[in-house]
Amino acid sequence: MGSTPAGSRPATAVPGVVAELADCLGGTVQLAYAQASGLEAVVAGFSRYEAQTRALARATALDRLHRLPYDSPARPDAPRGRELRLADFVPDPPEAVGLLVPGTGLVSGNRYRLPAEVVWLGERETQVEPVMTGVVDLGVAEAIAEITAHDVVSRWWASPRRQPLLRVSAQLDRLLPAGVMAAASGLGLRVSAFALTGPDVRIAMVMVGGEGDTLGVAAGRTVRSAVGEAFLRAMAAKAQPWTALALTDALRRFAVWHREGDYAAHLERLGVDAEPSLIGEPGDLRPSSWPEIAARRFGHEPVAVESGGTGVIVKVVCPGAACYRAVPARLPCPIP
Repeated sequence: MGSTPAGSRPATAVPGVVAELADCLGGTVQLAYAQASGLEAVVAGFSRYEAQTRALARATALDRLHRLPYDSPARPDAPRGRELRLADFVPDPPEAVGLLVPGTGLVSGNRYRLPAEVVWLGERETQVEPVMTGVVDLGVAEAIAEITAHDVVSRWWASPRRQPLLRVSAQLDRLLPAGVMAAASGLGLRVSAFALTGPDVRIAMVMVGGEGDTLGVAAGRTVRSAVGEAFLRAMAAKAQPWTALALTDALRRFAVWHREGDYAAHLERLGVDAEPSLIGEPGDLRPSSWPEIAARRFGHEPVAVESGGTGVIVKVVCPGAACYRAVPARLPCPIP
């Protein structure tokens, strides 16, 4: 069901080692693959270093998250902290499994104990869907931005009239690095981009079509930064083996892949042309940090989860974000 972008070649899987998949799109985009304990990650970047670093960090984080909560339990001798419940994440939650994972507030520094269902990944005996959103591969700020993007898009998707969707496809030559769009067009890929704006943040949705559409979403301080990251996520999704996806993620991917015309028409019908001033706006005038932005948006500070006492943050969770529950819509929302 998945496809590798034109111009790429598969890399040999070496456990724990990042291997470059391709100089994709004429070398303007790099694809990197990493594997840890059989878990795979494919990441796209505008440079080889970016793609390799993120792929290795993501594969390592996925491996450690699959080991939770046994690899990083809430120790009896540790400061107890405030216990968050499934109800803080999921309306009308099922019965919890009762396992807790320690976390640290990213605004206050306070300690928390988190329900393992919203942290761990993999096949578990639980009715809460494992959430990939918030896995750290670049940094904590970027993980919070990902959660924010998914929250904004899923809520907008359920009620699109609440906020205007801005078309920025015509400006992609200015929003993406030089040569990317020319290479994409030369390989028969169709790229469409849309933006949602909010206080302190810009959200982008980018669709990359050709042998099945994929859609990436991202948040940034500017439209340019959000579109760049969303484009990379869409390109990585085209190269991600479907066998490496959780069932729910594969079903979402298949919905976009199978009904690409419906998704493209849905976005185009709702979109309005963006003001030119939005394209080149500065982002350094917004003083709030991503933890502060999330705390205001969700009514609770984001919480970092470390790996087994290593001090390495592998996931961020945000109580109140929509990525932990299903939001109904006419077309299935393409993200968690």
